[in-house]
Parts: sequence; C-alpha cells; structure tokens
Amino acid sequence: MKKILVPTDFSENARNAVDFSVAIANQFGSEIHLLYTYKIYSTAGMFVSVESFMEQDAIEDMSGLIKELKPTLKNNAVIHHRIIRGDTIPVIADLAEKEHFDLIIMGTQGASGLKEIFTGSITNGVIKASKVPVLAVPSDWTYQPFQHIIFAVDEGPVTHPDVAKLLVDLAASYKAKILVFHQNTDEGEKAVDGSILQAIAGAEYSIHLELDESHIVDSINDFAEEYQAGLLCMIRRKRSFLDQIFHSSITSKEAFHCKVPLLVLRD
Repeated sequence: MKKILVPTDFSENARNAVDFSVAIANQFGSEIHLLYTYKIYSTAGMFVSVESFMEQDAIEDMSGLIKELKPTLKNNAVIHHRIIRGDTIPVIADLAEKEHFDLIIMGTQGASGLKEIFTGSITNGVIKASKVPVLAVPSDWTYQPFQHIIFAVDEGPVTHPDVAKLLVDLAASYKAKILVFHQNTDEGEKAVDGSILQAIAGAEYSIHLELDESHIVDSINDFAEEYQAGLLCMIRRKRSFLDQIFHSSITSKEAFHCKVPLLVLRD
C-alpha cells in the first residue's frame, strides 16, 4: 500500500481517522496525503477576502497537525498535504482515482459508530462515489493491530479477481485471519461463491455460514463482537446486501451500529 488519502476538517472525529492512518502507514511504509477541502458561500465583493482568510486558516491548521504527526512516523512513512477549494465529495473521489491512491481513510461521527455512514454524511457520499477503497473509522475507536478481519459477503460472485487485494495485503501484513461471514436465510440458499474465495487465495481464512432470518446487520454485529474483530470488510456493488443497506429505509440504516472500522471495496 503506497498512497493513503486522508480527508480532514481538523475536528476531533477526523483526528482519530488521521491517527489511524498513521498507524497503517507505519505498518506499510506508506505516503499519507492529508486533504482539506473548502467551499465559499459569499457575495462577489467578499469572495476574494473570504477565500484568502479560509485558505490561510487551513494552512495554519494543517501545519500544526503535520508538526504533531511527523515525530510519530516510522518505517519510512511520509506525510504530504493538499488544500483544495471545491465540493468535498467530488474532490476526494476524483483526486483518489486520478492520482492512483490505494486507500481513503475517513472518520465517522459520534458514539453511534458506523450507523452514521448510512444516515447521510460525507463519508457516505465518498463511499458511493469513490472507485478507490474507503476505510471508515468510528470516532471512538482505538487502533489496535488487526488479529481478526471479518469479510462479510453475500452469495453473488465477484467480477474482478483482484477486488480483495487490499484486504489480503492487510491480512498478510498484520498476520491476521480473515473470517468469511455469510448469512443464509434458508437451507437451500447457495453458500459462498468460489470467486470470492479465489479473491482471497493465499490468505489465512475460515468460512462461517449462519442460517438466520434476522436482519443481516444484526448478525454481523454479533459476529464482530464474538470474535473481537478489528476490521469489517464488505464489497459494494449493485444489488449486493451492502448496496441495499445504503438505499434502504432509515429504520434499516439505524440498525447498522457496528463500532468496528469498515473497509468498503468496490467490485
């Protein structure tokens, strides 16, 4: 993993994601690129002065943050920064794709954990728009090296054989075990598709099939707690259960309250 994009607004929630990104970068010897975006809503006469003020303020905040982070870097990890005017979500998604970032790391707000992703947020928008994997870190999560990574999958095949490369790389670097979790709603349903297992070939993994009619997110929450997982990984694609969570009712969205960091891959 060479390049990690970390959007920040210098808030406490964003800072936890920044610290998480430093830990990942130290593990891989990666480049961290901190990104601050801003948009100006002003009259024409005040536009220049307001932009200058906002940019200068951002430069000062960014300089202070980098000064704090540099002494914590290890394993040849380095840190860069960008300050860009524009709409936050398109800027993040476009920059990540055009400059070939391997991962975007962002924070989520409040003690509700990942529920916030599905109830409307910048992180939600980036996950929907980005072709680059996104790792969403709850604001109250304390980083620990991964030992168990849950890979929650449905019965469908994957299109791209390298869709889970980042997941495999993380597991290998941390010597973590991938727990492939699949919930069946009836005994006749197909199990985990072979293409998914092929995508994680070479990694240490085990398969966990659960016959349960309860809501999928409740099952994932219980499984994550049982194994004290340090990371939850899902693939977002059309008609997958994760895609359904994003577009389901508010009631269903609020059920997704897992406090584990979520890695979203795109097939």
